[in-house]
Amino acid sequence: MSKIKTYALGALIAATTLITSQAAMAQIKLHPSPNGEVAIVVNLEVKPGAEAEFEKVFHRSVTCSRLEPGNITFNIHKVLGTERSYVLYEVWRNEAALNSHFARPYTVALFSMFDRNLVRPLSEGGLNFVQDLQPQARMAPAKTTPDSEAECRWVHS
Repeated sequence: MSKIKTYALGALIAATTLITSQAAMAQIKLHPSPNGEVAIVVNLEVKPGAEAEFEKVFHRSVTCSRLEPGNITFNIHKVLGTERSYVLYEVWRNEAALNSHFARPYTVALFSMFDRNLVRPLSEGGLNFVQDLQPQARMAPAKTTPDSEAECRWVHS
């Protein structure tokens, strides 16, 4: 296959992945708390054999997401006693911060990885918006951005 055809095919695959991921993100109706924060708990079950890719992509996403000024916390946990169950807990300062997060390349890659590796899509349950019953004062937003880190600017699948 010529280099041009190979490049075109790669660009088509990347565009399809981006469109699919953006469609998945657009389906998520946000539910901010009374204080404006958006807190999410997601239960994730990974297909057999997909654990290594899942954890690799999430490692990058955690590193980069925590650098976003609108992020308060972003944590992925493995459920003890299970082989392929995880829980994501994230809190964002407001809807704009979460929407900005959805547009980041590492988040697009995360949603693309979900399409390949989750037993059930997010649209079929597992995603819950929560609110803190006793919210505490938050630290000031981060002064850095994910763009300061190479692994956050360019994401390969």
